[in-house]
Amino acid sequence: MNILYNILIEFIDKILLPILSIFSKRINRFLKVRENLFQEMDEDINRKKKYIWIHAASLGEYELAIPLIKEIKKTFDNEIILTFFSESGFKLKERRHEISKTYFLPIDSNENAKKLVKVLNPKFAVFIKSEIWPNYINELKKENIKFYLVNYVYDKFNSRILEGILKKYTKIFTQDKNSEEELKKMMVDHALYIGNLKFNRAIMQKKEEYRNKKLINYLGDDKCIVFGSTWEKDEEIIFDYISKESNKNIKYIIAPHEVSERNISRIKTKLNNKVNLLSEDIYNAHNNVLIVDSIGVLKYLYSFSIISYVGGGFVKKGLHNVLEPCVYGNPVIFGKHFEFSNEAKGLIKLKGGFSVQNSKQLKNTINMLLVDANKLKEIEIINSKFINDNLVSINSIIKSIRSE
Repeated sequence: MNILYNILIEFIDKILLPILSIFSKRINRFLKVRENLFQEMDEDINRKKKYIWIHAASLGEYELAIPLIKEIKKTFDNEIILTFFSESGFKLKERRHEISKTYFLPIDSNENAKKLVKVLNPKFAVFIKSEIWPNYINELKKENIKFYLVNYVYDKFNSRILEGILKKYTKIFTQDKNSEEELKKMMVDHALYIGNLKFNRAIMQKKEEYRNKKLINYLGDDKCIVFGSTWEKDEEIIFDYISKESNKNIKYIIAPHEVSERNISRIKTKLNNKVNLLSEDIYNAHNNVLIVDSIGVLKYLYSFSIISYVGGGFVKKGLHNVLEPCVYGNPVIFGKHFEFSNEAKGLIKLKGGFSVQNSKQLKNTINMLLVDANKLKEIEIINSKFINDNLVSINSIIKSIRSE
């Protein structure tokens, strides 16, 4: 597998991506940001220091890792270097002060793996969720550096293909009990069920203060419904619902997954430009729709909502983080594809979450909740308990790392 993998990686790196970059701005950016990466690291990194290397695919994985990052920083004296594979990780304006330096992850070639591990020379490395890069893993193993996989979920297809690599990890902390059991059947004996860090991140998020007097004044005493991380399929039923509702005492916040100017313009046009943008200096009180045109704030905006909708549920494996609104006790609504989200399945089972397939079901669900204050209070208790019952013992992860 290693030979075939490396042939494929070299082909992608040296031939395919350069060709595709001519036609794709996104791929061109992918290559551009990595052009002088090792030179940048050489200038930044003190070779006499031992760093802790944490890698997350994108902003979402970084967010769930924050509680662990905070505890690692408290426990170890070493500075933390964070790497991202996706550009989304760099769109967040402010990153946690625990992180000393942030870089893109170079493509997982043999050459890059040797260079990066030599430059970073980490005390240990932590990979979040599904970030399994064979050459980086092999190089860390070769250099006798300990490395961990956190919040991993077993996948029948991918886990089997990567069985040999998974066996090399110092320890794998799984998100659910089934993942631990399945990995141990594969003789990955160092798998340990620890739980889902998303729950800890949600609690931390609730404690973080978000100040926006302009927004508070705009909402006033009106009820608010937040539609978060929406895609076009979500927006089709949301726009249909909003266009047919005439309740002037409800305000709607829509936070699209893609906040490019082009996408925001498309949404404004769909809503006949009768909207406010979060970034605007003054809000028109007559417009009851507010569009979020920046990232990093949605998780806090859910606190203003009495009902929340989470997007991505019209694509398999696309549903976004339902715990962000759940932590505030909100009833959580999402699309039909929630089977790959344990958190969404848990909310459905507890009747704190609702799946809809079209605008009619969305309307019926929202209206049912709006008219029943007792139901809303009941769900608030259910969803808050759901969060608290599933918190991870991060100290167990830290103890395990220290004892290895």
